[in-house]
Amino acid sequence: MTIIIEQSISRPNLSIVVPVFNEGTNIAENVNLLKSELAKNFQDYEVIIISDGSTDSTNEIVRQLKDVKTSVVFLKKNQGKGAAIRVGFERCKGDYILFIDGGMELHPKEIKIFMGLMSLYSADMIVGSKRHPQSAVFYPWYRRFLSYLFQKFIQLLFSVKISDTQVGIKLFRAEVIKDILPYLKINHYGFDLEIICLAGVFGYNNILEAPIRLDYFLKNRRSVLSDIFHTIKVGRLLLIDTIKLYITIKKIRINKVSPTLKLK
Repeated sequence: MTIIIEQSISRPNLSIVVPVFNEGTNIAENVNLLKSELAKNFQDYEVIIISDGSTDSTNEIVRQLKDVKTSVVFLKKNQGKGAAIRVGFERCKGDYILFIDGGMELHPKEIKIFMGLMSLYSADMIVGSKRHPQSAVFYPWYRRFLSYLFQKFIQLLFSVKISDTQVGIKLFRAEVIKDILPYLKINHYGFDLEIICLAGVFGYNNILEAPIRLDYFLKNRRSVLSDIFHTIKVGRLLLIDTIKLYITIKKIRINKVSPTLKLK
């Protein structure tokens, strides 16, 4: 059973979805950091925290973090970040919708920059990119290599013109999410690509990549060997999700939902 604690804002300008799983050690600090940045830069916003079947102290802690601008959703079982974000999307009321990973590997100060870029360029979505020339990224060589291979692979399948689909911070105009939400199905690692490709199906192709700062070594607690195995496991699941997405989009085109996305 899903327990939902609703919030009271009637029409926020910005909705922020925060998926979390077993972040009990850092969740209070991370959410307070997020709320501090939002309070400094925005007046009308809502924060929607999705606890994706957490089994540690996360649920008890986030219950104490709710306020007039913060709501919490508890999922009984862990379903994957894609599923958690989808649940968050269903509850968003803002004109703009952003998701950011609950681990805050990406600093929430990026949100102000993303909103500024959205306004300046009237974009459909702003996506964080490790490959933006102004990004400052520190992460292992094997992750760089596998990420490079994946991006080349999806360029063979889809007409995706951005260089990095997988960074855990993205901002959308609300109508983009409204149109694609009924078609979002991927629960795990391929959901970022799914969002971008389905947005293209519906003609939302004005996508801007934004620089980020990411220091993977600050948050990772795995040994090198353990992290390599984890990265390969994630890559395998991501590959499966990507192939399923390719088949799904072909079916959507056959059913004439939209002819705007070109597949190679």
